[in-house]
Amino acid sequence: MPTRRPLDPVGPKRMVLGGVVGAKRIAIVIAAAVTATALSLPGAASDVSNIARASTGTRCGPDGPWFNTRQAINRRVSELLSCMTLADKVRELYGVAPPTSSSPVGYVQGDAHLGIPPLILSDGPAGLTDYHPDTEPRPATALPAPVSLAASFDPGLAQSYGKLLGTEARARGVDVLYGPAINTVRVPQGGRNFEYLGEDPYLASQLVVSEVKGIQAERVAAQVKHFALNDQENDRKTTSSDADPRTMREIYLAPFQAAVQVGGAWSVMCANNEVNGTYACQNDQLLRAILDKGWGFNGVVGSDYAATHDAVASIRAGLDQSFTLADWGEYYSQLATLVTDGKVPVKLVNDATTRVLRLMFRVGLFDHLPSPPPVNVQADGAFARAAAEEGTVLLKNSGDALPLNPTNIKSIAVIGPYAAQAYTGGGGSSHVLPYYTVSPVAGLEARFGSGIQVTTADGSSIPAAVALAKSASVAIVIVGDQEQEGRDRPNIDLPGNQDSLIASVAAANPRTIVVLNTGAPVTMPWLDSVPAVVEAWYPGEEDGNALAAVLAGDVDPSGKLPETFPVDLAQDPAHSPPRYPAQDGVYEYSEGLDVGYRWYDAKNLTPLFPFGFGLSYTTFAFEGLQLTTLAGGSVQVTATIQNTGGVAGADVVQVYVGDPPSAGEPPHQLKAFLRVSLASGSSQQVTFTLPAAAFSVWDDTTSQWVVPGGTYDILVGDSSRQLPLTGTVGVSPMTLSDGRS
Repeated sequence: MPTRRPLDPVGPKRMVLGGVVGAKRIAIVIAAAVTATALSLPGAASDVSNIARASTGTRCGPDGPWFNTRQAINRRVSELLSCMTLADKVRELYGVAPPTSSSPVGYVQGDAHLGIPPLILSDGPAGLTDYHPDTEPRPATALPAPVSLAASFDPGLAQSYGKLLGTEARARGVDVLYGPAINTVRVPQGGRNFEYLGEDPYLASQLVVSEVKGIQAERVAAQVKHFALNDQENDRKTTSSDADPRTMREIYLAPFQAAVQVGGAWSVMCANNEVNGTYACQNDQLLRAILDKGWGFNGVVGSDYAATHDAVASIRAGLDQSFTLADWGEYYSQLATLVTDGKVPVKLVNDATTRVLRLMFRVGLFDHLPSPPPVNVQADGAFARAAAEEGTVLLKNSGDALPLNPTNIKSIAVIGPYAAQAYTGGGGSSHVLPYYTVSPVAGLEARFGSGIQVTTADGSSIPAAVALAKSASVAIVIVGDQEQEGRDRPNIDLPGNQDSLIASVAAANPRTIVVLNTGAPVTMPWLDSVPAVVEAWYPGEEDGNALAAVLAGDVDPSGKLPETFPVDLAQDPAHSPPRYPAQDGVYEYSEGLDVGYRWYDAKNLTPLFPFGFGLSYTTFAFEGLQLTTLAGGSVQVTATIQNTGGVAGADVVQVYVGDPPSAGEPPHQLKAFLRVSLASGSSQQVTFTLPAAAFSVWDDTTSQWVVPGGTYDILVGDSSRQLPLTGTVGVSPMTLSDGRS
């Protein structure tokens, strides 16, 4: 029978796969309520919604009218709010230490008197993290890193990715998931680039909308992060990211706007850094003017951990919930006193509490929800494998080195630090303890069977690796970088001896395949000496099985680079201060709109691999571009893609728009894409409708989205540098009321 959400979904009796829920939370809530009674301020007459508890009767008891699911959420929120004291309200606005653990988890106290359960928040951009260990860490499905999801260019996959996150969160009693993370890959060595969705705002926008919908369909709130311009990790808590309004709107804020207005995200996390000299979590321009008033956001703004610096400034700017590790509740626990002292209007506390309660009702905290099913480890692992396969990018394949042909292979040498261990993800808050892992060696052994010998060496001894490579039919060298929250990489070279390892193995065996487990670009001084290179990112728990399927040709590698790979850092726009690293405490975004491929196109630079690039085991051709102007300033783009190779495969049709010179935009920018799977010899006509927003720019003078008007280039192909179909279309000038939603 469906039952009301238990008051304690995090007790020690919960089984690792969900299903059995402990009972400690009831006692915790009662204790919290006793504390709250001691903190109540019945004399604060300025609170217009009952500083003193309204009554001890049914109306304001643990079975109040807000439990009536037939009422609209706003009515239920209003009824509950009217029964809350000032202390009750304040208690919902800050995180406290989890009751049975000191781990950094988002935990907001409940109230047994009003039947309010605690609110549980957990990290989860790449899988549910162990948010509340009792005696041992709890596992979850370790998905491929979000950068791999971005490489799929597949919103449908993103929605399924979000659904898996939502179902596992719900099974564990989590109400709010910290993610998706949608900061822009501005600096190639950024420590959290693996958590993000690439360098292009349109790509990130399309994916985050789908992922948010997938998460929230499971009655779990997505908290998109980190708002805003937290695009590098070094000194993130002590520096300011300074950018002009147009650059912010068109590049860095666009995915957040899409997440809120199209995805309907119920929560947003403000970042640790300052934005134009003001901390993000007390930045009125970001939180009030843009997020709330501009985009109509009515969800909760929660702080990143330790991102609150001043309670008065933060709540005035629009921060609803504060979380910190230094002293739990350090800032917002003072709000009741600040209200009675006249420093904070009680209306701000009421508004923030209203948002928090609205989120609680949205996730079903007060509803009679069915008990969630336990996690299906096998099914979720199968999805993790499929997602890793789809995100794999084939960067080089000379002489048809891939796929591997078992008829002419007797042995495979798997070499490198990630040969015998799965690379499940980067470091920091997004790291997942997987249910299980499949190493590359294990995956290759399972795929190729006993007829082909698979041997391995970790590469720590280059002479030993060379000897092994010489004795094998094929050498597969698996190398990677080490991205970590809280610090950027010192450069984009592979760490340690890995470049030397590849060069030495390639000299010993001409059939050397390089597999990159990286979260971002790396230099490749050995590129010309190897026939094939595969970018597998951080593939998650099914690493080995996914890799074996791609190398064997069971799966066509059809991923596309969601970020530009430079030849070296000197090519990148942010390669020197004050752009990066910061100078005098400021990262200057003076490259403006020229981020990623936009910079390389504007400066006519040839990167190592361009944005949107990715090979296949087959080939594709494009023809038949047709452009039609529609009502309202939109343009219909039609083209035909054909699989001209000998095997089935997939490609991503990409549509770019080049603005007239007067618009002051980069040479061309991604405005539409579609992943297409085709059998050998088959073709498909694809049609895109570019809305007027695809031709719009942000006008700093009027603070509006405008279409400059004029002649626009339309370019179609399968990477930012492979656009064989081109045409032009005339677009009339106009002003848009809502340019990027």
